Amino acid sequence: MKRITLGALDYGLAFGVDRALRELVEQGRLSALGAMVTTDLWPREFRPLQDTVQKVGDRALFGVTLAFSGDRVSPVSGRMQDTYGDRMFTREQLQRRALFRLLPDELLLEEAQAQLARYSVLMKRQPDFVAVREGLLARTSLARLVFKAIVHADYDRPPLVISPVRSGLKPMRLAHLAKSYGLKMLPKADPLPETEDPEELQRLLHNHFDGMSDRSFVAAIPGQPDDRLRREEPRRKVAIRECQYEVLASDRFFHTLEKKDVFLN
Repeated sequence: MKRITLGALDYGLAFGVDRALRELVEQGRLSALGAMVTTDLWPREFRPLQDTVQKVGDRALFGVTLAFSGDRVSPVSGRMQDTYGDRMFTREQLQRRALFRLLPDELLLEEAQAQLARYSVLMKRQPDFVAVREGLLARTSLARLVFKAIVHADYDRPPLVISPVRSGLKPMRLAHLAKSYGLKMLPKADPLPETEDPEELQRLLHNHFDGMSDRSFVAAIPGQPDDRLRREEPRRKVAIRECQYEVLASDRFFHTLEKKDVFLN
């Protein structure tokens, strides 16, 4: 039997997304849920997530998705707010700064520490895993800062780290770097196929998990449309979210897992 970690990393983005993720985790359709503590909804949405954690217990992983870039997120640390206001970097800005070794290391380290602390304080638990939004953990310089922040948090049990890349030498190098900090990475596999057609997604899932290594992390973006989501995301992405939610909530999805001898870890 192959163990797969099927998870969503964008809790806190919209009410429709959050409701769908809580429901799927509670029903055993997702095995990992990452929260973004940098959104304006997080101060309201952490409480229902606490209830979900109590219901699910150790049957799923609950972690934090660090955000240093992108829209709909704001800095948590005081120094980052004072320096850059209520906006994060763009992914391209951070990529460019990392390339030329111009990252504001101290500010990013403090921001990572603040986000980790905000999760632990409000959730009253340490994260089971840590991910980084928009694949920025692939930058070694940023990965070192994140690993330092995790070590600085002095958790009783080191959280897993979600690999940002699927193949090549980069995931091996990152895993080696993580190990030097006493951390272990979950390998990344191909995310759920992005289609708006539930029948097509059901068909694609029959072969999707073939060839994946044990305990691979498979990303999903299920959600139920709401006014906020329709306003902030392209129509196609909203449709993909709705399609993934419908399929993951269906009995056919469980039958597919059984047929392929896949266990959600």
